Amino acid sequence: MNPDTTNPKPARWWRPVVRAVGSLWVAAVLLVLLLVAMACATVFESEHGTQQALAAFYMSWWFELLLWLVAISVLVATALRFPFAKRQTGFVLTHAAVLLILAGALITQYWGVDGQVALAEGQTAGHFFNVHRDSLAIVRRSDQARAEVDLGGSWFDQLFGSAIGGFKAVKGPKVPVLSLGDVRVEIKEYLPDGRWEHSVVNENPTPRPAVEVSLSGANRPDPVWVFADRGTQLGSMDVAFRVVEDADEWASLISDKPPSRAASDGIVKMEYEGLSYQVSLSNCLGKAVPVGETDLTVEVLRYLPHAMVGSDKKLTNQSDRPQNPAIEVEITGPAGKEKRYAFSKMPGFGHRKNLIEGLKLVFVAPAATASAPIEVVSNPNGDHYVRFSPEDGDMSTRDLTVGEPVESPWDGRQFTVLRRFDHARVDRRFVPVDPVREDRTPAVLVAIGTTQHTRQTWLQKNARRPHTETIGGTRYDLTYAEKSVPFGFDLTLDRFRIGRYPGGMRPRSFESYITINDPAGGGAQSSVISMNHPVKYGGYTFYQSSYRQGAGQTFSFLGVSRDPGRPVVFTGYIMMLVGMIVVLGTRIKEHRKPAPSSFVRNAESEITNPQPQTPKREMVHT
Repeated sequence: MNPDTTNPKPARWWRPVVRAVGSLWVAAVLLVLLLVAMACATVFESEHGTQQALAAFYMSWWFELLLWLVAISVLVATALRFPFAKRQTGFVLTHAAVLLILAGALITQYWGVDGQVALAEGQTAGHFFNVHRDSLAIVRRSDQARAEVDLGGSWFDQLFGSAIGGFKAVKGPKVPVLSLGDVRVEIKEYLPDGRWEHSVVNENPTPRPAVEVSLSGANRPDPVWVFADRGTQLGSMDVAFRVVEDADEWASLISDKPPSRAASDGIVKMEYEGLSYQVSLSNCLGKAVPVGETDLTVEVLRYLPHAMVGSDKKLTNQSDRPQNPAIEVEITGPAGKEKRYAFSKMPGFGHRKNLIEGLKLVFVAPAATASAPIEVVSNPNGDHYVRFSPEDGDMSTRDLTVGEPVESPWDGRQFTVLRRFDHARVDRRFVPVDPVREDRTPAVLVAIGTTQHTRQTWLQKNARRPHTETIGGTRYDLTYAEKSVPFGFDLTLDRFRIGRYPGGMRPRSFESYITINDPAGGGAQSSVISMNHPVKYGGYTFYQSSYRQGAGQTFSFLGVSRDPGRPVVFTGYIMMLVGMIVVLGTRIKEHRKPAPSSFVRNAESEITNPQPQTPKREMVHT
């Protein structure tokens, strides 16, 4: 019995699959798909920018999967030819080079660093910001306790779009809850791009009156909200809102009599040792007068209707219009003399430890003086009036009803108080922007609080100042920014120099003179970083990225890079070049080898492929 027919070998179904994976046509299809994807990415980048192209193509899960398939195809094609013949040396080298290049790219993606640090002259930094990793941090101000969570997300989250940092909005991202003591911070939503939208709501727990006003016209501005004792602009005009408690002041304000802008209408109020005193501004302007029966005297050195702090940090008067009334006062007592400033619109401004303890100074500006060209006046009974004070005309007063327009002195325009809130507050919301801009502004919606009570707020990425929340009487700072990574040493910008083209101000080059202070690495080291000359230290490469000038300072932006996959990629490039040279040499050698004769070829064919012999038939003659 034939053993081959009675016990057949089991069919190895996987062999055709392996041969197909390592075949030339599969490799060709994968390479064509890769080339098409890269061509589409180039077109996409020209329209949407580099960052969106990276997210949509080069850093996407399907592009990474395509690279893995190419690597598997190359690996299988190489393994199928094992053991290798000498003539296959070039083939093995080129295929191994492809695997090395892909491995180097993978190492760079997962373990590489790409960051930035900004420094002004004289500043020192011990960390940089990783531009591809975000973090959420909370700091307790009382003791500077800090907690932070990485927002990069796992590979699974990135694969299914539930991670933060991409170009798609995510509700309920898979991010760990951030905790600091009893306070918890949970991310509820992520927006890849948005803008702030402000609205006024009547939900303030403390009383704060405000009115929404409009001024009609050909190019009428949008309605604006005006809070009590805080002016704003309505188009090109200033508008103010005042709530008056005193009956005499109310009667003076609503009268049509042109107000006097003299300083004699102002009052200087003082509280000292539990008693209150007040002096008319006209009586103490330029001369010292006693404060009641106390041992103090007060003298107003200057009255400034429109006080402003200049660039030299000194208080100056900008105009005669009482936009920000203030006084400079000299108070004399047994302990000596001291100067103080008092602002009518900011009673608490400037209070600090003074020479005369227990003395509180308040300035009440002239009551009948209009603080803006348009001023809305209200009393506790809910009555409203508007006072118009045009520069080229007389002041006029109009009775107001909420929702009904009144004529103004300016070209037939009508002024209207649209709404009034007694508990007004500004509500800030972050609304999405679609399509996502190249210079985008991401943000996250977080819920912060304790187990008993939480509130939600939006955090903008890389905001100039941290967002502050008060919980249980303690203040906390929240930041959503690029992840901070420590150097392990200190980097100082000593000097920044901009080279310009002769005869003009156009920048030609810029250089950063830095000092790296690393006690563990041998002390200080000075270097110069320019556009084409990076500096390497501590495993990082520092290169000149850009600069920014403003507010009397110049900031140098240095790129920070660490690419552990670069040596692997360069080794792959060299190996591929050597492999291609070997393949070319092998082909040339085989082409130059003389071909054997037909007799030799037939003999070799008979030896290697012997033909079966057939029996000869006898010829039968009849």
